[in-house]
Amino acid sequence: MKIAVDLDGVLADASKIWMRLLNEKFDILIDKNDVDQWDFWKKIGISKQSFEDVFDEAWKEWQSIDETETGLQQKIQVIRGFGKTDLVTARNKKTMNDVMKWLEMSKITFDEIVVVDEYYLKGNLDYDIFVDDSPIQITEIANLGKLALVYNQPWNSHISSRDNLIRVRDFTEVIEVINDYKI
Repeated sequence: MKIAVDLDGVLADASKIWMRLLNEKFDILIDKNDVDQWDFWKKIGISKQSFEDVFDEAWKEWQSIDETETGLQQKIQVIRGFGKTDLVTARNKKTMNDVMKWLEMSKITFDEIVVVDEYYLKGNLDYDIFVDDSPIQITEIANLGKLALVYNQPWNSHISSRDNLIRVRDFTEVIEVINDYKI
């Protein structure tokens, strides 16, 4: 079994940092619950590039980035027991040094780290199971017939579960689904 786990919004929660930066730079007031769509930057009147720049800047504060939940190190180790488990991210390559430091600080390990272009469909990669928070990626992965676990976030709340697209609230649920999954 091959398992792909996303980074931002699934393992790493940089939202406090990038929301603070957005609020400071653009003189707005948003919190995580306001981010109710993937391309929310349109709603707040900034360009995608401006948001991406802020997101990259947030990773410079990697020591302050939270884990999405407690016990991730142990939960990822359990998942690795099911088969090859890789971090698959579209994180900007210039931030990967900070990502590596964050992973080391968090003691979260993977078999491999795969960085794809932001427009690349992760479902084209050779994995059986994907854990992701992107409504675009997760829908396309499920459409390809692969098991897509949508990690619950405000920006993907409109995604409905179906046979091979399952909403998970945490990695305990991820482990349960993988344990029940038969290739």
